[in-house]
Amino acid sequence: MTFVLGVSSGLFSVTQESEKPELIGLYKKAQSSITKGVEFIQVDLESVAEFKEPDLKVNMENVKRLGITFGVHSETAATGVEIAELDSAIETDYKFGHERLQEILEKSGELGSKYVLIHASESESFISLERHMQPASLVDYFGNPLREFLNKHHELLDWLIGGPQEEVANDIVNFVYNKTPEERKNLTEEELKRAFKNPAQDFIWREILNGHTFADAIRRTIIDRIQYIETYNIQRNYNTVNKNEDDDTKTWRMIEDAIRKDVREYVTTILDFIQSRSLHFGPERIAYYFIARHMEMNNEPLWKNIINSTVDYWAKSENKTREEWMKSKGIGSLELKDEGFQKYSYIWVPAVSAKYLWGHLNQDKNPDKGAVKYTDFKSILKKYKMPLVLETPMARRGVEQWLRLANPLQMYYLAREIGLDYVQLAFDLEHMLSVRLDPEKVIDLMPEDGGRFVRVIHAGYPSTLAPAHMQIPLGSDQQVYLYKMYYKLCKKGMGRDNDCFLVFERGAPESMQQSLISLRKIKEFLEKDINPDDLIKHPEFFGIAIGEIASTERQWAAIHEHGRDPLKGLLVVPEEEHTFLGKAAAEKGKAEIWKKEEMR
Repeated sequence: MTFVLGVSSGLFSVTQESEKPELIGLYKKAQSSITKGVEFIQVDLESVAEFKEPDLKVNMENVKRLGITFGVHSETAATGVEIAELDSAIETDYKFGHERLQEILEKSGELGSKYVLIHASESESFISLERHMQPASLVDYFGNPLREFLNKHHELLDWLIGGPQEEVANDIVNFVYNKTPEERKNLTEEELKRAFKNPAQDFIWREILNGHTFADAIRRTIIDRIQYIETYNIQRNYNTVNKNEDDDTKTWRMIEDAIRKDVREYVTTILDFIQSRSLHFGPERIAYYFIARHMEMNNEPLWKNIINSTVDYWAKSENKTREEWMKSKGIGSLELKDEGFQKYSYIWVPAVSAKYLWGHLNQDKNPDKGAVKYTDFKSILKKYKMPLVLETPMARRGVEQWLRLANPLQMYYLAREIGLDYVQLAFDLEHMLSVRLDPEKVIDLMPEDGGRFVRVIHAGYPSTLAPAHMQIPLGSDQQVYLYKMYYKLCKKGMGRDNDCFLVFERGAPESMQQSLISLRKIKEFLEKDINPDDLIKHPEFFGIAIGEIASTERQWAAIHEHGRDPLKGLLVVPEEEHTFLGKAAAEKGKAEIWKKEEMR
């Protein structure tokens, strides 16, 4: 196992004034590590504009000649950058998110970065979308218009209305035809729903029809048509019409035509809606529903693996079996037709989020030959032998567990689907704890090769209140906890195939020194493969062996030197302070000179 110890550069925008000159641009950020005693620096990118720094490529080559390598932590919303997320289904966000990351990958590769790290998803949480206005111009996971995607996948439109359009229309017509005029006029939503062989997806229709279901929309169409007939055609109460008479046959045909026409028009309505640029509350959810169903119908491994691992995690976090946990949530099956499964969207939304990232990274598989062309990220990553690294994001308070893609266990299956050469993982225990993930349970549930995908460790005091970026005290419980977690990852392959970058994400400057001492001990013991249970046999891990900073010998020396400090100023005998030989010097005002001579 090989670990490369490094630090993060820090951010110009949030650092104290005295440090700003050291962090003004990528070159200065990379150069700042030279005095930190490490061989690697994670350069924290605050804007793509930093790549325009004069003579940047030459200056970064100078840094590398000093034996310093570096990786790039891409822009993040957590530091206030307005960026488009890769898992967005909004057309504009997809386009600009792709183009911006493409530029970052190209520029980072040209400079010789070891990786580019991004937060996997900082998009608005799925359950919060209903409170946020968005344009309804939606795309699929390749960035192609969702309308075109649905026109190619009629099975999704059939799923939406409960079956093929003609069959659904026939079922409704036949059901309504066998009602009396009075029953038709007073038809209820529940009655009409019995006409459907398969249920329409009302959780989608309610978004389009302002809270109404598909059956209710058809019911209102029938009532409206009857009212029109009464007023303009027969000019009498529809209930008095005898259905065996010619007039009634003609009247019925009008209703039948209206039903068939409305079924078609309602499908057209949703196709028009999802290419609208008008603002609506959270239309992105509609794209997620359709892509979720598409993945489910095709039994995609990404869908199955992420959902199963998510259920396994939450069951384990509550000390329950899968069956017990699902029962406690009212989930009968892990299918979209199950209302409980729909309701707990944090089970299936990560799979759709991952599919959108997958699309950005697999543009070579994009079937659309239209005008919009997106660069295949894999070609850039392969060219520079530089992986894209996914990290657990931070969340604002109140939505900690609702992020779309936050669990490294979910990211593992995405990385495995795309390939180890292109996508790898970062483990940040502070971020994980802050979004209510238990790192130990996550690691335990990872497959046996899961650690092989971990390329970066963001090390720091394991706080639940991110971003803390506090120091790791030498010999502390926190140092031991970090070691245990990293050791578990090593047992699953971390550091086996590639160097793993052990990066202290710095906070204040004073947090650096002791943290790096602690991490050097962690690195040393991981490479020696020392079991955490055996750390008690190795006092040097805690810095208390001979010669270490916290060793008994050094502590006694400090006690001996400063043991009488509390008595200073309380003694009336000058010899106690200066010794008899120094008394005369003190009386002549030369006490400081005497002390210096005494110490020689």
